[in-house]
This record gives sequence, C-alpha cells and structure tokens, in this order.
Amino acid sequence: MSPEMQADYAKWCARKSERDAKDPDKLFAETISSLKATFSQLPETVTIPYELTPEGERLRRFKEYCEPEFLHKIDRNQLANHTAFDRVASWDGSFPGPLAFGPTGTAKTRAAWSAMGRLFVKEGKNYAWFPVKRLLTEFARYEAKDLADEFWRQYSPGFFRVLMVDDADKINWQFESEMSALFQFYDWVYRSRICCITTTNKNRQWWADHAGDAFVRRFFDEAHFAVAF
Repeated sequence: MSPEMQADYAKWCARKSERDAKDPDKLFAETISSLKATFSQLPETVTIPYELTPEGERLRRFKEYCEPEFLHKIDRNQLANHTAFDRVASWDGSFPGPLAFGPTGTAKTRAAWSAMGRLFVKEGKNYAWFPVKRLLTEFARYEAKDLADEFWRQYSPGFFRVLMVDDADKINWQFESEMSALFQFYDWVYRSRICCITTTNKNRQWWADHAGDAFVRRFFDEAHFAVAF
C-alpha cells in the first residue's frame, strides 16, 4: 500500500472511530439536522416543461397524425349543429362509439378528431385512425395471407383503446368484397364491444339502399349510437 493510500486509510479509521464513539442518539440527531439543512436548499417545486411531460409527449405524437386543419380551435359560430358536434366531441370512449352522419362540411370529422385528441392526449387512451380505404386495404392484405385473426387481434383493446374510421361510405362499390369486409369489421366492432367512432356523409336510407337492412342495423344501431349532423 502506497504512503498516500495509508494516509487516507488512517484518516478514514479516525473518522470511523470518532463516529463509533459518539452517542447513537446524538449521531442520529446530527444526521437529521444535516439532512434538513440540505433539503432547505432545495426548491419547493420543480417545473417540468410541458413538452417533456407524458401529456406533452402525447400531444406531439397526436399532431403527427391529425391533419393541421383539425388542430386549431373551432369557431362555434360556424357549426351547423352544436348539439351533434358536442355529443360526438364529448364521447367518453366507451362502447358503443358515435356514428356521425350527415352532409359534407358539417364538422363531423372535426368533432371526431376533437374526441380522439382528448381521449389520447388528456386520458392516455391509445387510438388507431383509418380513412375507410386504408382500413379495407389493410384488412385485405391480412386476409390474403390468411391472417384475418391477427388483424382483429392487432386492433383489439389490448393494443388500441379507441378506433376511428373516417368517410365510411367512400368504399369501392364496384367490388362486393369491400362491402363484405366492411360488414365483417363492424360485426367485429359490435361483437367484441370495440370502442369505435365512425363518420359518413350518407344517411340511414342511403346505406339501406346500398348495403341492406342487416348492415344498417349493425352499423347504425348496434356497433354505434347514431348522431345526425
């Protein structure tokens, strides 16, 4: 052992002997006093920048997917139907989710994004969003590989607490397979109690004429609660 190390060791032994010789209660009191002095130098509160909080990080992620036009604050004077908008926007994320239907330009999609933003950013409920064409394309890709069950599993509540499908009527009506896939999707939503919000420009009668009464019952009455805009 070098002379320097021997000297350090001797100092340590001296301090240890001094501590050991002290009365335990006195040593405890000195320790508490030292800790209090240290704590008194600490700030009472520490402010974390919002963007570094979990909510701030979710907001950043939400902005990556939500189109900019739906991010700014809504001008309520421009809403055609305040009651419908508020009913969709205030959805609590439970089953069944809202089916927002009505003409183009009535703020259906804006109301849906408002609900999704609150549920994800404020409440931390993971979501998946689909324009209907992407939904059907993705489902067809899984089904072509005989992996339809994997599709259902991937979008189950274990992975995503809420789903959103936009413009459900904009499928390719020339292909019966797309209507069949859409029925399968909403049948799964109903049977598995999936929390799903959907928008469509078409009303109940239009859907009945194009997809039949069985689909309409599942779509309007069982997989969702309908909100007319």
